[in-house]
Amino acid sequence: MLDLGLQEFKKFTLPEEISGEKIVVCRRTHAHDEELFALIERSRGHLREFLFWIDDTKSAEDVRVVTDIFSENWEAQKSFEYVFFSKASGKMVGAGGVHTISHMNRMAEFGYYLDQTACGNGYATEFVRLLEKELFACGIHRCVIECDADNIASAAVAKRLGYTLEGRLRDVKCAYGGFRDGLIFSKLENE
Repeated sequence: MLDLGLQEFKKFTLPEEISGEKIVVCRRTHAHDEELFALIERSRGHLREFLFWIDDTKSAEDVRVVTDIFSENWEAQKSFEYVFFSKASGKMVGAGGVHTISHMNRMAEFGYYLDQTACGNGYATEFVRLLEKELFACGIHRCVIECDADNIASAAVAKRLGYTLEGRLRDVKCAYGGFRDGLIFSKLENE
């Protein structure tokens, strides 16, 4: 038998709730669908530039359908989706999660978005910091943030947390009638 030197990396689960200094992060469930749709609706113009699924999210029912998919993925340990709330106000201020996990490569990728009124308060930075801590504790070696090249706020989160810019992905997404570049950032468990 050929030994490739690959160590088996077991699947893991993440906590359903994580508390930080400014936010409480909760597993996304149907209990959040209405409030999440309201966040998307009031921030639609702000989010649309970089989240290409926004135009297809026209009702709370659309959010429910996606929550079902995310719930199945959570149970299968394929992805972990959250919503997060300001500790000060108790209001939902954002959502996101660990969208892509490669167990064999011990790698995970983040995604996140904020209510437009919540920007500039450090919520996204704290969200990523809390999740990366959990991922590294579970044995993930490499965390990734990929964002639109024009998404200055998302790139700033990665830089603030010490992620390394690995490069620019040319024409990586096709949206709104044209191609768009992306940036890819990474952080290793020992950094």
